Amino acid sequence: MGIEAVIFDLDGTLIDSRLRSEDAKRDFLRNLRDRGIDPGRISPRRPAEIIITYLERYRSADRKFLMKVLEESFEPYEAEAIERARLKAGVREVLGRLRAIGCGLGLASNNSRRSVERILRKFDLEELFNAVVSRNDVRRLKPHEEPILKALKILGSAPWRTLYVGDTMIDVIAGRRAGVHVATIADRWSPSRGPADGYAIRDLASVFEVIRILEERSF
Repeated sequence: MGIEAVIFDLDGTLIDSRLRSEDAKRDFLRNLRDRGIDPGRISPRRPAEIIITYLERYRSADRKFLMKVLEESFEPYEAEAIERARLKAGVREVLGRLRAIGCGLGLASNNSRRSVERILRKFDLEELFNAVVSRNDVRRLKPHEEPILKALKILGSAPWRTLYVGDTMIDVIAGRRAGVHVATIADRWSPSRGPADGYAIRDLASVFEVIRILEERSF
């Protein structure tokens, strides 16, 4: 088989938790100001990794300290999101079918390790994944490629034999940088869009169509 591993994003891909990430980032920026770091006018709409990289470069802030404050800021929002999280349609069936055809399964999330583990326990998914990477396991977050590369290393899979499935442009960028094939859940597009921009799919079950296309084109 050509594709030997599939790595998934968590929020918006496998679960719907409605994490209030912008509110969490506003608290993060506010907490930084309280600790003497001026974040300037950077928007909380920016990905957390972009905010942190900006503060490192232009405010000479220490990344470990920034990640500590980020953790404190996001913890209550992630706890809230876990309580109302719902499993997306077909997740258990898709993961089971992928394992049945011999695919290694990975998870690469910007959520905390505690949050990811609680969600996997809540939906009884812990035993399905061969690799789980959270923000506590890496130095840099998506859209940086490090979370996906770490999952690849644990899985022992080559990038060109791996599919990454997410739901945002952050996932697309991270996947491109990691050199893996990318599928993005998006209602308006078809799985045949092509490898340059990744494959847009309507639902999680469409990953099997993407795998079929990849195997026909590449292997």
